[in-house]
Amino acid sequence: MPLSMTATQTDNYYIVDLDDNNKPIALASGQVQTVISSDPASVVITPDATPQPTDEDFTLADGTLIPKGTVGTGSGKVSFGPSAKVGVAVTVTEHLANSDGTPVKDSAGNVIADDTDTVTMLPPTASVKKVGMLFAKPV
Repeated sequence: MPLSMTATQTDNYYIVDLDDNNKPIALASGQVQTVISSDPASVVITPDATPQPTDEDFTLADGTLIPKGTVGTGSGKVSFGPSAKVGVAVTVTEHLANSDGTPVKDSAGNVIADDTDTVTMLPPTASVKKVGMLFAKPV
């Protein structure tokens, strides 16, 4: 699901790989998962050293529920870098491969496709600096 936030915000990301029964599974030995930004100077991806549990319930595009507290195969933070521009969507890609660079296949032998999404910077939100009451006629 596309993410939109202001320049000063950050957000968590979570990767949960599922088996044929929609149960979370770990990466197999020799599998490598990466999350990359198409413009790292605009959208910064900072993976956690150890995958963290999801901080809320999530629903995947196909309707699968990922409950709060699920530990997946990856997690981290997304933030904006110095080159980010308001309103410009930057693609973020999650890629799964074997350590030799060959693609990972599912139980039916199909290559697991990359998962992509976008991150867009919103304009800054206005904050109240002064308050004044105005009347139509001078007092």
